[in-house]
Amino acid sequence: MKYALTAKAMQYLDEYTISKGIPSAVLMENAARGVVEEIVRRFPSKDQKVLVLAGPGNNGGDAVCAARWLARLGFDVRIYFIGNRSRISKEFARQARIARKQHPSLEIIGGSNNESDLEVLRDEYDIIVDGMFGTGLNRRFGVNFAKFIEYINNKKAFIVAIDVPSGLNATTGQAMDAIIKANLTVTFSNYKTGMFFAEGRDACGEVVVVDIGANENALSYIDDKLIICDEAFFESTWSRAIRPRVRRSHKGTYGTVGIVVGNNAMLGASMLAARAAYRTGCGLVRIFCPSKFVGFFSISIPEAVIVPYRPEDVVGAFNRFAKTVDVILIGPGLPEDSTGKLLVRQVLSGTTPAVLDAGALNIIAGNLKPFKRRSCPCVITPHVGEMARLCNEEPAIVKKNIIAFTKKFSQVFNVSMVTKSDVSVVSLVSGKGDQRMFLNTMGNSGLATAGSGDVLAGVIASLIAQHNPLANSLLYGVMVHARAADKFGVDENARRRMMAGDIVDNLF
Repeated sequence: MKYALTAKAMQYLDEYTISKGIPSAVLMENAARGVVEEIVRRFPSKDQKVLVLAGPGNNGGDAVCAARWLARLGFDVRIYFIGNRSRISKEFARQARIARKQHPSLEIIGGSNNESDLEVLRDEYDIIVDGMFGTGLNRRFGVNFAKFIEYINNKKAFIVAIDVPSGLNATTGQAMDAIIKANLTVTFSNYKTGMFFAEGRDACGEVVVVDIGANENALSYIDDKLIICDEAFFESTWSRAIRPRVRRSHKGTYGTVGIVVGNNAMLGASMLAARAAYRTGCGLVRIFCPSKFVGFFSISIPEAVIVPYRPEDVVGAFNRFAKTVDVILIGPGLPEDSTGKLLVRQVLSGTTPAVLDAGALNIIAGNLKPFKRRSCPCVITPHVGEMARLCNEEPAIVKKNIIAFTKKFSQVFNVSMVTKSDVSVVSLVSGKGDQRMFLNTMGNSGLATAGSGDVLAGVIASLIAQHNPLANSLLYGVMVHARAADKFGVDENARRRMMAGDIVDNLF
């Protein structure tokens, strides 16, 4: 299982490993070997010219160690020091001593403005190894470093970042004034959460995780870890929510999804959700809608059973409808009017499992007390804007801290949820108060299209109807939805033309 860790969690993992008897020098040696192996894999001829940028901390120590191995293998290597020589770490000093003894000609230059040092920087290189700042960077470093990073980014070389690109906040993904744009990032032990957010995704390039011998037992003591949901994770665990079809079965075997439509609703959203629910395998979709919409749904979704209601009998009709379905989906296309608010209130006070999305979440955000006191088991699927309304916060603030907001809201309201973004964060909670966090890395930019969220809601509701636990349905619904986008979006043009209907058509 792969994890994404914050910078603080990675520090704990390293300290725990060292406390169990593995010296930091061994970890550094393993890290440097991992970096070198990835370089050799891409440049097996070894006739490349390499510039290694080393900062004063342990990331710089990794860089010096890697430079030593590259020189041993026959690469033409230069080491350029960035920073204050009076602040070098103990591990950096150790690696510098080893390098001097084994390769006397491998001089660590830099740290001054003399012309010979600058000439080394001005030279052309095939590979640049970035070991200036590691996961511990949590402050801005000023205009001079920013200009230097921009200079390096403009050089025509293959850039390899050690652990994280310099300038990247390893936890949030924010750029600290400037950030190295790596072609390859060789990271240690686990992914870093910042690699998936803000500037992190573009800055890291290809990411390879290298096992350096960290003691994985430490993970059981780390609360802020996220399980990575990728193709390998899905393929090895999908049976938790994707049930096999039984030969002797009927539509009742696979459950009924009930979709609630408001009085002045946007019908397309509900239609997409209904189609997605069927494509995900439920046996029946029942659509609860005002009488005036019956014809539209009958033509657009002929497979569905349409259950009309009159405005004057919403509550009675809804209560009868709720008894005929296994799960209720409410929110896609739902307006924030009196009927919409009444329907949300009925869902929350009932006992039928529910998926709450879109308009339903905006209604809940106006008054969170009924949601806190709800009787129905449910999952919620806000995008960043809806999450901001639920938290009474600015969307930009939520986006910068999407993990923390998701984790806290899920805990406070005891609800499993996904916060949808270019990389979605899933929080699963149990009745015992246990919480597990996931990071979905599947999917592509084609998902940034109207109706995509409605399709996801339909997928999740369908899995619940098929008698899966709510939490599993949420998690695997997110992955099934993302895989459908990847199936269709095989290239840039496919992703550009992707519509919500294409996602539906590529489910399974």
